[in-house]
Amino acid sequence: MNYEHETVGAYPKTFGATFLSKVFFFFGLAIAASAAGAYVGLNYLASTLLASPLLFYGLMIAELALIFTSGFWSKRAPLSYLLFTLFAVLTGLTLVPVLAYLTVSAAGTAILIKAFVATSLMFAACAVFGYTTHFNLQGLRGFLMMSLLGLIVVGLVGIFLPWSSGFEMIYAGFGVIIFSGYTMYDMQQLKSYPEDAYIDAAIRLYLDIFNLFLFILRLLSSQRN
Repeated sequence: MNYEHETVGAYPKTFGATFLSKVFFFFGLAIAASAAGAYVGLNYLASTLLASPLLFYGLMIAELALIFTSGFWSKRAPLSYLLFTLFAVLTGLTLVPVLAYLTVSAAGTAILIKAFVATSLMFAACAVFGYTTHFNLQGLRGFLMMSLLGLIVVGLVGIFLPWSSGFEMIYAGFGVIIFSGYTMYDMQQLKSYPEDAYIDAAIRLYLDIFNLFLFILRLLSSQRN
């Protein structure tokens, strides 16, 4: 899923509009499918998911498997459309425990709404900047990859060694910065994708906004705590 850096001008004019429309169609589809998955899970499957950790972890494993195998199926329509939608629905289902915890109180619901609004505004700002800036953001790639690896390692340690709300705020804030950077970088990289890689591009942007939302949610929750 890594492509050589080129400019949009290297393609016919119809490429930009056609490719971008496909990317944002599937990006919107992913958001809608994940919202549907979260809604169904929260209203009809919450008790089952919360009472069955193995089922919940199974959903997470399936979600990760679809991400890591996307290079094999993302260009094989109509299979790609089915698996892409399934991936988004699974992502929504994995949000159920967090949503169930927050929506039991008015304060938690308010945090959730603030996180949605903040994520939408921040993602839009970063996306516009990334796509329109004349600065080459290719140099961010190494920093973002190493920072993401650091986030994963620290997050795994946090499972076994819980930290304070102050450290949680720092960790979440760093995550917001990293995925804001990824949003800018991935938006600029849209100019160098092959025309048939629109699902790959949509997956990247969806993962950017999804993780940005999670870290903004953690940041707001840590301030509450």
